[in-house]
Amino acid sequence: MEKSKKYVTISVAAFICYCNTLWGSFVFDDTEAIVKNKDVMPYIPLKEIFRNDFWGSDISLNSSHKSYRPLTVLSYRLNVLYSNNKLDAFQFHATNVILYGLLCLLTIPVFELFLRKKKSEKNVNDTAYLSSLLFTVHPIHTECVAGLVGRADILCSILFFIVILLYDKVLSTKSLLLFALVIVSTAAAVLCKETALTVLAVCMVYDIFAIKKRKKNWLDIFDVYFFLRIIVLVTTGVVILYYRFKVMHFEGPTFTSIDNPAAYADNIYIRIFSYNYTYFINFLLLLWPQWLCFDWSMGCIPLIESVYDARIAFVLIFWIIGIFSIYTIAAKVIETRILDTRIMAISLMVLPFLPASNLFLKVGFVIAERTLLLPSAGFCLLVVIGLKKIENLAPSYKSTTVLYFYLVCAIFTIRSIQRNSNWLMEERLFASALDVCPLNAKVHYNIAKIAGDNNNKVLALYEYRKAIDLNPNYEQAMNNLANLLREDKKFEEAEVLLRRALDVRPNFAAAWMNLGIVLTNLNKTEEAEHCYKTAIMHRNKYPDCYYNLGNLYLDQKRNDEALQAWEMAVLYRPTHVAAWSNTLVLLDSMRDYEKVLELGTTALIHNPKSPALHFSIANTLGKVQQFEKAEGHFLEAINLNPGNALYHSNLGVLYHRWGKIDKARDMYKKALQIDPNMKTTELNLRKLLSAQK
Repeated sequence: MEKSKKYVTISVAAFICYCNTLWGSFVFDDTEAIVKNKDVMPYIPLKEIFRNDFWGSDISLNSSHKSYRPLTVLSYRLNVLYSNNKLDAFQFHATNVILYGLLCLLTIPVFELFLRKKKSEKNVNDTAYLSSLLFTVHPIHTECVAGLVGRADILCSILFFIVILLYDKVLSTKSLLLFALVIVSTAAAVLCKETALTVLAVCMVYDIFAIKKRKKNWLDIFDVYFFLRIIVLVTTGVVILYYRFKVMHFEGPTFTSIDNPAAYADNIYIRIFSYNYTYFINFLLLLWPQWLCFDWSMGCIPLIESVYDARIAFVLIFWIIGIFSIYTIAAKVIETRILDTRIMAISLMVLPFLPASNLFLKVGFVIAERTLLLPSAGFCLLVVIGLKKIENLAPSYKSTTVLYFYLVCAIFTIRSIQRNSNWLMEERLFASALDVCPLNAKVHYNIAKIAGDNNNKVLALYEYRKAIDLNPNYEQAMNNLANLLREDKKFEEAEVLLRRALDVRPNFAAAWMNLGIVLTNLNKTEEAEHCYKTAIMHRNKYPDCYYNLGNLYLDQKRNDEALQAWEMAVLYRPTHVAAWSNTLVLLDSMRDYEKVLELGTTALIHNPKSPALHFSIANTLGKVQQFEKAEGHFLEAINLNPGNALYHSNLGVLYHRWGKIDKARDMYKKALQIDPNMKTTELNLRKLLSAQK
């Protein structure tokens, strides 16, 4: 097949596999990384992207995940700019599909680089093409492409392969400019995702691999230029690591046993066998990706805590096969004194996976399918190399072997399309996880959250309780369940759950605030105030908490303190309409009309489409007899919320006082048409009609 046709075929295969993602929405982690991340919006200064973590939080905070991927966030911002400052999911997904297609195309020259030999180039090109095709349709990539957060992995992988291609040119040309490009590209890849740093290790292996193909003796490899290149690569890695840790103030992310149970197991044997079992599962997902799940934490893979656990047999078999494979390759290298292409395939499979292996540092997950994007490239190359060996051993079965290969590609394509359909909506995504990880408390938690958002309270209550049964220390589930119980006025039960949540995580600001709300309803006002202040202590910029604290002060007639609390709420969130509205109503009741109008103007700058604010301002303007301005705000409030009877009624009162009797009568009637139970409005209408007789 001609080279151009191969590239077209790979592009078409990538589009077929992922075209159905174009109609997806923002699901799971996309909500936090994009929808709620202010850094993706053009009005936020560009420098903020380089100050905050991937999720838009200050990276210096203890609560930060310490993921620093500013170039990925910048790509999200470009999507927003291209969509006229809107979060258009189609634009985001289209970008992911295009970038994935580019990544798949890059695998062809990279595989050709690893396979390049002095003999027949035709076989090399064919193997590279088939490896790229298998990589393109592999279902393990669905999370990276269908989930917009996976763009970090795609961008990182694109730059990863570009670095390898550039480094090959460095070896052949000894160009300092190209070497500088290798360093810059590596730094850029790390700014897309941290795991890209492993490309330097792959380059070191490739350095030995490429030179050994040209030189027979091992000692001939290790000349001065070789050591200079290795020193530059190592120095680059150290410098990038230093600045990476400096950005996060030399503090790692805070994980718990919930995120990665094996990492927190006291017994070293439990850790070793549990880790190795997860390696086996990762390999199994590459081999046959039937069991795919958006989250593998919280009991999805129980720890291996007993020598009688049957899963130990899989671990032993996995390592026996691995050791035997390494021995076979090493023996061939010693015998022929030639480095096998499989060494590069294994390097590409193993080295990018090391950051997720828990060998060097603890990670916040058990299995993450996104981490297998780069390793799957090495795996696909190994598979096709094995396929070619089978063809050479049994030439008569070549057509059958090729048929089986394309059959696997077809099955993988169908599986990718089917899996993408789960990523189109959160309900499907979470429901599909129950088939793979029914013991995963986080899956039940997410199903409950979606059910709650859809007002399916019965299902939400059941799933939150199920999540807590599976993980008795699941503080987020306790907090959300308590909120549902509070809505049903089951305050005592909600209080118990919130106190349990705070026992698990004492710095849980949301739980402190929600406990304050519950205690307020139980008339435990002193304790409630303490809870609100504790929440603010753990989260300084907490507008909702300031709002609720202000409501507490209002109930206690502590008006000045209420105003101060609401002032803080709108300071940290100028779009907090409820805080603005309460402030205006309280000031109006205190007859501070001048302040109402002053703050009302500011409030409308941030919330021009809020009917409640227009209504409050209109009431005050009516009291100071600025009838024309008041009418304008009343009409705007009605225009924004035409079904609100109170707006029509108060406009009727304004017209009544203004002397516009006919308009007042029409407004009173309109209000009563919307809500016939408005006694005051009915009385006003009677007075007006009596006066006309």
